[in-house]
Amino acid sequence: MKRAEFMRGNYGLMTHWLHSPVDTSVEGEDLSAMVKEWNERVDAFDVRKLASQLAETKAKWFIMTIGQNTGFYCSPNAVYDEIVGYPESKCSKRDLFKDLAAELKKYGIKTLAYLPSGAPDRDTQAMERLEWTDGSMRDADGAYMRYGNGYRMYKPDHRLANFQRKWERVIAAWAKNWGGLCAGWWVDGAYFSDAMYRHAEEPNFHSLAAALRAGNPDAAISFNPGIYRMDNPTIQSEVEDYSSGELNSLLFTPFGRNKGPAEYAQGKIGTAQMHILTFLGGNWGQGPAPRYPEDLCLAWTKYIINGGGGVTWDIPISQTGEIPVDFMPLLCTLGDSLASEVK
Repeated sequence: MKRAEFMRGNYGLMTHWLHSPVDTSVEGEDLSAMVKEWNERVDAFDVRKLASQLAETKAKWFIMTIGQNTGFYCSPNAVYDEIVGYPESKCSKRDLFKDLAAELKKYGIKTLAYLPSGAPDRDTQAMERLEWTDGSMRDADGAYMRYGNGYRMYKPDHRLANFQRKWERVIAAWAKNWGGLCAGWWVDGAYFSDAMYRHAEEPNFHSLAAALRAGNPDAAISFNPGIYRMDNPTIQSEVEDYSSGELNSLLFTPFGRNKGPAEYAQGKIGTAQMHILTFLGGNWGQGPAPRYPEDLCLAWTKYIINGGGGVTWDIPISQTGEIPVDFMPLLCTLGDSLASEVK
């Protein structure tokens, strides 16, 4: 929990800035065109503009996506390129994450990296070379099968030790390159923990955590098991520093409940810092405008952080890295209101 102390009683922001449309097969000239377009987009990202806007909002941290399902990443990684083996790298030449983190550091804002725990599952070659398969169980119609608590059902033999070792090498390469500029990680898609990570022998949660902290031993980490459907945010391992806290439509209200775990009252979830994440726009990384009115957004955020928790609001940004004008007034009001209450 100590590594995530900066989240206690504070708020931050997140965005989903990703390559699209999703590519399922890229070869030859098609790959060259997509790589060129991706590098142009990354190069055009204005880190100074975004950093100045984030400073206006008084957010204490910012979670930035470095990549997801397409296999395009906004930071170079020689280990990833070596394993995946494309003739042209789908990792950008510019290290956008590093540039942004350095700019945010000037304002005292911490930068965390978003990365899935699995390979880019819309990139066939990457999945094959990394030895990754999706362990989710589906019904006859192709829909995800779920346990009673809403989490996905998975294949019990989904160990994927070879994949884990390769992915740890990839992660460690990023972590070592960024060093202390990476204040933490929000690791998505850790849906198959019993099969993949809860083992005494490596690879496991401990070896994954070691890779994530390869460049910064104080990096705060969290493993997301999926959207919480039963009003019970949790952690999956003692190596986690804060709860991933992903919510969709419901706003978490833990305080004053007779049946709530005792640690909630101390702003903790298990041994970790209580942290809640949800989106402010119409969906993750999308607009067009805040879905909550100002008074509700402020009241709920204060409710959580006054109880010792931390709140992250996901917001959209433009292709060049600018927060939309329709979001800035609410965010600035939120930041000013929270700052005025700090004693």
